[in-house]
Amino acid sequence: MKKFFSLENVFSAQNLTIMALLVAVDVVLARFTTIHITAQFTLVSFEYIPAAIVSALFGPWAAIVFGVVADTVGYWSNPIGPYLPVWAISAIVGNLITSTFLYRGKFDWWRIIVVRILIMLIVTMGLNFIWQSIYFGAAAAKYYNSVRIISNLVQLPIQVILIRFFGKLALKITERMENSRHSAE
Repeated sequence: MKKFFSLENVFSAQNLTIMALLVAVDVVLARFTTIHITAQFTLVSFEYIPAAIVSALFGPWAAIVFGVVADTVGYWSNPIGPYLPVWAISAIVGNLITSTFLYRGKFDWWRIIVVRILIMLIVTMGLNFIWQSIYFGAAAAKYYNSVRIISNLVQLPIQVILIRFFGKLALKITERMENSRHSAE
């Protein structure tokens, strides 16, 4: 567990550049591929892909930073509804769950399935329900959660496949970058 929380090489120039590019991808995905039913309820989104890649490649500290930055930049680049800083907590928790299971590029099917189910239960059905209850009332939160259950179950296999595909692709790209950097030295 000591290596899991290590900051060693997490915030190198190369890793920060990769994370910044993935924040940009996250923002673009949020803006152009997200389907909103209302300002407070997202039906379909692909923002989880860059978050999963950062969490898996760089670990929990990068996952925390990525969650806060991507959530904040994402909102301010395309504000839908009121700005609610507590949503960053949901992003952080989701990314920490992801880094717990996928860190060091462990994109096994079962790990990805467990990650997405835990995020669905803890973040989507738990934390997001609390935030919506506080800000929009319990009745609205109950309605959105009931619809969200169906949406999450339908999206689960798609999420698992996309995380595995793009995660493996990101691993290959970063390995090539490392190899080319070492051969240049």
